[in-house]
Formats: sequence, C-alpha cells, structure tokens
Amino acid sequence: MNKKLIAVFFAFASLAGYAAAADREVTFDQSGDMGAMLGSAREASQPAVSTPFFPEFTFTESAERVVYAKGFIKKDLPASMWKSFKDVKVEIPNALDLRPGLTQIENQGSCGSCWAFGLTAAHRDGHALAGKDPGRLSQEWMVNNSTYAAGCQGGYFDSANDIVAPRGQPLWKDCPYKNGNGKCRADLPIAASIKGWFMLGEKASGPTVKDIEAYMASTGKEIAIAVAAGVGRWQSYSGGVYNACKYGQLDHMINIVGWDNEGAAFDENGNLPPGKGVWILRNSWGTSWGEKGFMRTRMTDAAGKRCNAVAEEAAAYDFGQ
Repeated sequence: MNKKLIAVFFAFASLAGYAAAADREVTFDQSGDMGAMLGSAREASQPAVSTPFFPEFTFTESAERVVYAKGFIKKDLPASMWKSFKDVKVEIPNALDLRPGLTQIENQGSCGSCWAFGLTAAHRDGHALAGKDPGRLSQEWMVNNSTYAAGCQGGYFDSANDIVAPRGQPLWKDCPYKNGNGKCRADLPIAASIKGWFMLGEKASGPTVKDIEAYMASTGKEIAIAVAAGVGRWQSYSGGVYNACKYGQLDHMINIVGWDNEGAAFDENGNLPPGKGVWILRNSWGTSWGEKGFMRTRMTDAAGKRCNAVAEEAAAYDFGQ
C-alpha cells in the first residue's frame, strides 16, 4: 500500500471512529427521567466541521461533549383530539418560510422545558404573524403552573390544555425564565390566549406532510412538533440541510416554521416521495445552535422513514381569527 493510500485509509478510519464515538456519547434515557434531560446548557461555539459522508450539513466537533436539555414525554390522547387537514382545499406552495416574521429564538437552558418553549413559540408567533405580537411570553409561568406537565422533567402537547387554552399566558417581564426555579403566581395578568388546540393528522398514523402544510398554508401559522433529538448527529447540527437521519424515540419538542418540497408532488397518502422535501425547524437551544437557532432537515431518508422521527406527532392552535 503506497503512502497516499495509507494516508487516505487513516483519514477515513479516524473520521469513522469519531462518528462511532459521537454516536456512543449521545446516550439519553428518553423516558422522561430528569437526568436524561439536564445538560451543560453550554451553547456550542466551536467551528463547524464538514464531512464527506454527510455533505449537506455540518456538525460541531468539540472535546467537551455538549448535552442539551430536551423534555418530551409521550402520552396517549383520545382519537377525538386529532384533526386532519389532508383534504382541505387550499393552495400549498412549493416552499414557505415564516422565519422573517417570527419572534426571537429562546434558550431553555438546563431545564427539560422544551414543551413550554415549543408551545409558547407557537402561541406568540401565531399572534405575531397576524400582526398582533403580544410581546415576550412567560415560559416560566407554564413550567411552574401547568398541571398537565412535570415542570423541568418534561411535558406533552396537552401541557397547553389548562394553561394556554382558555386561560392564556402572561408576559415574560411578569415572570422571567429561571430554568424552572421560579415561583410564578398562577393568577398573573394574561397577555394573550388561544381559542383551542388539536393534534394534527390521525391518531393511528400521525400527520402527513400535506396535513402540516395545508394547516400552515391556510392559517399562516407554525406548529409544534416532536422529534428524536437524542440520536445521530441531531444535537451537533450547525448548518446546511441535515440528512444524517437516524430513527429514535420522541424526546424533544420544537416547531416547524417552513418547508421546501423541492418540486415534488404529494402521493395518494399526502406525503412526498422518499428522500424529497426539507423542513425548516425552530429550536429552543439559543442562537449559537444550528443556523442561528433554526435547522433545515430532510423530511425523510432515502427509504421514506421520517428523519429523526420529525413530526411523527404535531399540534396546532386555533386562534379564532
């Protein structure tokens, strides 16, 4: 073996070894356990490293393992909670990007309160996109007071049931975020509210791409979704279109704020062909994660399996507008 081939071999082995080590390091108990969701809360600041194996995206290489808090606890809701938009007659554009009209990216820190941040983003942004931004809303109030969630130990979409609809949500200034350690009074003045909420799609199969896009196209609003953030290189994403898809259990709540269907047409089930389509996601890990707090990811892998289980479950708000 000549020197050039030896160098190539060792370069390949080194990168493959890093990938394997990274996958081993990303170990999470996704059962809602506190230790699984608390992390360093340190935002990644190391330079991005490109890899020939996943040319569409980059990941952050760091000597110190970065662990982000998540906090999604799956529940079983009755089928009556689901609402499909697959057959709604609405013009769905090939691409949609709500980012220019969204409010600031937030950081949940070391508390497993992604549920409060995902639901709050959908709430505030929904009003803001309609030209009625109520101002920064308090996630701490939700963490302290929601009886449908477990505070920093996680929550589900129904955590908004008794806290946003129909009561509403107060402003951040009345109860600033303190990583779940605050003591917000339940009776703070309400700044914004919604009419109701529902799960998207059908209970047996979850939302189709068309369910999601039809709701968003017809309302101009974002949605809250669950994703498997604890597997593969999802946490180390730092830019580009993520395609290092790996399947895992749902453990994190974020938001879909846009898409690019890449010119593909829906099939009879309301989905795109395998490997086609890109979601634009909003996260709650600060602006130094991903693309200033956002992510672009493949909807599915080449076999048609949802990339990191993205949007296997999703919820939408009814603003009554």
